[in-house]
Amino acid sequence: MRQKSKGKYWAMAVILSSALIAGCSDKGNETNGSSTSPKPSASTSTTAAKLPEAGSFRMLTELSPGWPAKPDWPIWKWVKEKTNITVKQETQTGPESLALSIASGDMPDVSAIYVGDAQKYGPQGAFLDLSKHLDKMPNVKTFLAAHPDVAQRMTSPGGEMYQLLSDGAGAGNQMVWFYRDDVLKKNSLQEPKTWDELYETAKKLKQLYPDSYPFVFRHALGTLNTFGPAFGVYPGIYEDQATGKLKYGATDPNFKKMIEYLSKFHKEGLIPPDWLTMDYKAWTQFIATNKSFMTVQYIGQIETMNTEFKNGEHLKFMAPPVGAGSKPYLPRGNYETLGFAVSSKTKNLDVVLRYLDFAYSKEGTDMLSWGKEGETYTIDNGKRKMNPTIKEANDLRKETGIMTAGTYGQFDYSAITSMSNENEKYSYSEAAKYQFPVTNVLPALKPDEKSAIVTTEEQLNKYYETSVTKFIMGETPLTQWDTFISELNKLGLQKMLDAYQTAFDRVKSKK
Repeated sequence: MRQKSKGKYWAMAVILSSALIAGCSDKGNETNGSSTSPKPSASTSTTAAKLPEAGSFRMLTELSPGWPAKPDWPIWKWVKEKTNITVKQETQTGPESLALSIASGDMPDVSAIYVGDAQKYGPQGAFLDLSKHLDKMPNVKTFLAAHPDVAQRMTSPGGEMYQLLSDGAGAGNQMVWFYRDDVLKKNSLQEPKTWDELYETAKKLKQLYPDSYPFVFRHALGTLNTFGPAFGVYPGIYEDQATGKLKYGATDPNFKKMIEYLSKFHKEGLIPPDWLTMDYKAWTQFIATNKSFMTVQYIGQIETMNTEFKNGEHLKFMAPPVGAGSKPYLPRGNYETLGFAVSSKTKNLDVVLRYLDFAYSKEGTDMLSWGKEGETYTIDNGKRKMNPTIKEANDLRKETGIMTAGTYGQFDYSAITSMSNENEKYSYSEAAKYQFPVTNVLPALKPDEKSAIVTTEEQLNKYYETSVTKFIMGETPLTQWDTFISELNKLGLQKMLDAYQTAFDRVKSKK
């Protein structure tokens, strides 16, 4: 059994290595790097070759309230023009949509799904192992060879690929720090460089604006993933750079130090009392009405909020304050977890593979990121410029379908930053300087490995969330921290670490 898995891996390694060689020797097949601006001529060149035979397929995607799918989105028209493929988009109606779709026996040919769903339903037979079809997708092979980190995240322990992950648009997923620079400047306050300074600045702002909660964040305990790197940790499991082994961040002394800070912020009213349930609407109100002045949020939110401000309010990127150690860090969050999975029962496999290969091609990357000259952008002095009606990424999504689920393989994010002003471009360039050395993306477990720890993992996660919340809220004194760690161990922390260490070592041995 082990030998069979290893055989699959080496087969995949040969495929990817061959693709890499092909990519190096044939520049005409290279895909765009996500950070490289496409040449203006790329999208304007006409396709002289005869279009392939017409085809169509159904694709299931998420339903986003921010950019509800439209059957007449221009992106599907452009796909049709370039590939002669008609994509019939269907949208989920709830969290059970994917499971119901699979159970129905009438699953769409393609589903835009997250990694966890691919790992769950792929081995059950719902999705094809796309590693067996790479020969029909040369652009995908080239992309995977050039992005081994992406290939690793979408490859199952046995070498199967039940999903093709999208890439390039993850820059907008980066969580960063920012602050109301107009308010700090007005009150002669400096941008805090450490968590001690963050605390002192928050206290001064509280004195100046008694009704405020100077430091605000949402995503509840999930925000600890953003705070943690400034203390040298992630809350969950990740690779310890010092040892090369996996560790559980909550057991690190610096994690406790972070919780002590948050407990103090909560006790002194420096963060909103409802921080645990803060939603997006409430968060915007805190920032926009002089109730909060420092925060962490998705990087694109700086531009969104600045666009909406009317009376001189302004947000600016802030280097992450150092909590422990000497280096300020942001979490590595600029990757994507959504991708394409192909139904094992599809009757349109050739058409589907042709669409996927186009999505990762140079031409596809260009068109599916920028749209079409004259319709979404113009070229001025050799530089692309989005049409005036498209002011930000959400406009592009809502009006054209660009950068929505299932519409791209490799995305060129310069299409988005081309619309940004210097302040927003500054945010992206600065954020890149503070990346934590490791991610907290866990390796995929084999089914038997997963089943062996599923109960332990659930109990640990529940205990962790309940306990850490109580520490921050002051319901449990921090003198009980050792008891918290002891209970984690009793619940099977080492058993869970061992399972992921086995999977982690397996991945490393294949590099």
